[in-house]
Amino acid sequence: MALAGVNPFRCDNGMMENIVIGLAIASLVFLIWRLMISSSSESARKESVVIPPGVTLRPQPLLTDTELMLYNLIRLAVEDHYLVFARVPLWSVVSVEAEGKVRSQVLRQIALKQLDFVLVHPGTKAAEQVVLLEEGFPPQPHEVTRTREIQAVLQAAGITLTTLKPNTSYTVPQLAQLLGVGEVE
Repeated sequence: MALAGVNPFRCDNGMMENIVIGLAIASLVFLIWRLMISSSSESARKESVVIPPGVTLRPQPLLTDTELMLYNLIRLAVEDHYLVFARVPLWSVVSVEAEGKVRSQVLRQIALKQLDFVLVHPGTKAAEQVVLLEEGFPPQPHEVTRTREIQAVLQAAGITLTTLKPNTSYTVPQLAQLLGVGEVE
């Protein structure tokens, strides 16, 4: 039963202000709630690594005695030309420029590959040469595959690859010549 002359859909100014204020408060509460949720999930992602009980971590040698000797010889051979770094991940010396899945795929393929020694130009701060050590003779199939994959990536990036035999005795001048910084006789 409707009253004559009264519009049930008509709101006066006071009622309209209450609706607007109510919507504004509801929107503000919603925004605060969203901010609280996003900040709590962000802090959960930033948690530090937790070492479970019973796990012990200790430092370990980065290089073997043979690798350290070669590192020192390489450093002496190239000291006026390059900075020398040991045990460098392959992905850190190349820039993978591609879109989406292709970039992820390439990064996955090179993610766990490690370079024995990297020669970095001090001016450009870019890797110019990589030295890999031959593992054994005859090389195992997985070593051949690893070397071939690293070689393909370095070649595509324009980085020179030199392979050394760890059990061979090198002099500083020999290494300088092998690495292209020695005088040609």
